[in-house]
Amino acid sequence: MKGKRNKKKNTVRKFLVRMAMLAILAAAAISPLHLGNAFLRSTDFDTVEVARKDSVWTIAARYTAKSEDAKELAEAIIEVNALSADGGLRVGQMLRVPIIKERLPKLAKR
Repeated sequence: MKGKRNKKKNTVRKFLVRMAMLAILAAAAISPLHLGNAFLRSTDFDTVEVARKDSVWTIAARYTAKSEDAKELAEAIIEVNALSADGGLRVGQMLRVPIIKERLPKLAKR
């Protein structure tokens, strides 16, 4: 009887350890993107239609004043729009662009 109980406890313990490890791995994979990138936490969006010769980077550069912000925004555009990792776009495609009003360049430059 004790052998069966110990075996059952070990099985439950292994299951719980595996689930905890899975949760830690999932959190580790997601958190670097969302915690450090303010654009991914934004609740304000602009909608852009992709034009000829547009790229994720050129669109991001229109909405930011600093190149560091443009890099973060490009990553956020890819994430928000579920684009492939290379950020490939099609002419006419509609994109949601997360914006942070304090980081927008002056409208005359846009």
